[in-house]
Amino acid sequence: MGVGLKPLEFSDCASDSPYFRDNLHAHEKELDKTNQQIKRLIKEVKDLMSAAKHLSRAQRTLSSSLQDFSFESIGTTQTDDEVVITKSLGEFGKLIAAIEDERDRMEGKKKFEKQTAKFCQSQERYLNLSTKRQDAVLKEADASLEMEQRHFIQASLEYVFRIQEVQERKKFEFVEILLGFMFGWLTFYHQAYEVAEDFKPYMRELQFRIQKTRENFNATRDKTESLMRKMLEMRQQKPDSGSSNKVYSREGYLYLMEKKAFGTTWTKHYCMYQRDKKEFIMIPYNQMTGKFNTTETMILASCVRRMSDSIEKRFCFDLTPQDRPGVVYTLQALSEEDRKQWMDVMDGKEPTYGLPSTPLSGPRPEERTLDETGFVFVKKCIQVVEARGLEEQGLYRVVGVASKVSKLLSMGLDRRKLEKLNLDDAFEWESKTITSALKTYLRNLHEPLMTFRYHSNFIAAAKEESRPLRINYVHMLTHKLPAQNFNMLDILVKHLTNVAAHCDKNLMTVSNLGVCFGPTLLRPEEETVAAIMDIKFCNVVVEILIENYNR
Repeated sequence: MGVGLKPLEFSDCASDSPYFRDNLHAHEKELDKTNQQIKRLIKEVKDLMSAAKHLSRAQRTLSSSLQDFSFESIGTTQTDDEVVITKSLGEFGKLIAAIEDERDRMEGKKKFEKQTAKFCQSQERYLNLSTKRQDAVLKEADASLEMEQRHFIQASLEYVFRIQEVQERKKFEFVEILLGFMFGWLTFYHQAYEVAEDFKPYMRELQFRIQKTRENFNATRDKTESLMRKMLEMRQQKPDSGSSNKVYSREGYLYLMEKKAFGTTWTKHYCMYQRDKKEFIMIPYNQMTGKFNTTETMILASCVRRMSDSIEKRFCFDLTPQDRPGVVYTLQALSEEDRKQWMDVMDGKEPTYGLPSTPLSGPRPEERTLDETGFVFVKKCIQVVEARGLEEQGLYRVVGVASKVSKLLSMGLDRRKLEKLNLDDAFEWESKTITSALKTYLRNLHEPLMTFRYHSNFIAAAKEESRPLRINYVHMLTHKLPAQNFNMLDILVKHLTNVAAHCDKNLMTVSNLGVCFGPTLLRPEEETVAAIMDIKFCNVVVEILIENYNR
């Protein structure tokens, strides 16, 4: 297995860094390669179908000739070649639709490139406005650029979403169409009965895998689209919000003033700053040209706002490096808010006075913890479900009424009310209410049951190529969990094993339970496209736990 492409993160659409652009081009290149392969296969299958038509005509000619020789018993037998080939052509027709995603992607690419060019040009014009222009002109320019930025971000988010969708869809849709074609082809060559029979188990298994992959895709697509909408709303509310990259305290585009022989030029650079190291990195880069190969790094000594009357450009500040005394870099931010955020993160000073620092965010609200009350509540829920609900269809998949679930949680997690809580009344407390409350409790834990610490390890375990390796890796990690987490997981997985044992009635197979509990037990610390792409591996971990519970 190859390393594969890095996921395209929606959060990177806003920063639009050289690395994001590089990754985007890698995805485009991979899809272009797939597109060429599909076109080649279409041609080859067309040639095959053409040959099949010639074969059919030859068989009919032979049949007619035999009839002329009075072989009536053979002559009365008519082949269904035409019907089967028509059906196969119908299946093959779907193959052509597989490249429609590629065409849609190209439309998205054109829109994205057009918005990139438009936004970059508007940004250049805007930042070239002199500080001496009238306030009304500057305000109008502010509003105009903000609108262009919104359009650019939206096009970028939609394009990234489209590329992710096509990359995921090609994993199953193309194979699914070819599988349909193979079924039709084996039916056509019905005389090769033994070959077809030998191939059937493989094709049935492949059908199952394709269906499972399609279900994963649908769930992933919904979550990815939801994240895209969330990012779009956030960007509309805070157009100048910084990057979510945890490595750098802030990153984004700045213009560097450079003195040349014939005057002064302003060159676009992608800049990154690490506050703890005071390290500032500049990469000369323009989205229109898309090439970068040089970087400049400095350790910051000071950051000072540039007085408006000292320079014609707006939003400027000066940086002084520690190791180059007397050298000053003048940079232009993209807006007043952008300059403020750069200066805040670099502990910037005003030219005449300092401003008190303001905390950017308040404390996080308290979340649920894994405590004794939680254990009692979970055991009580499981006891009732196993007593009366193990054969109910869609157990854990069917969702309870939100108000009833909320009521049960408020009672079940209140130590004073828990003792009096009686869940035996099936009319008041339906199974779907109890199962939804149980899942909600686990989902709202301060930290997921399988912990943030081991999250990436569990995902890596699920990605192991051999099944025994996966099981061993998950087994080892499970026993590394804190005692409370391990005990709760033990109670839950034992119960899910009982649920799966009744799958002939409740239809909740191990695979279905993996889908229900994977994202709950292995919640990522940060919601990203990469994390959404890994949900299917979270499901695999839960499947392994259920199938190997006795171990």
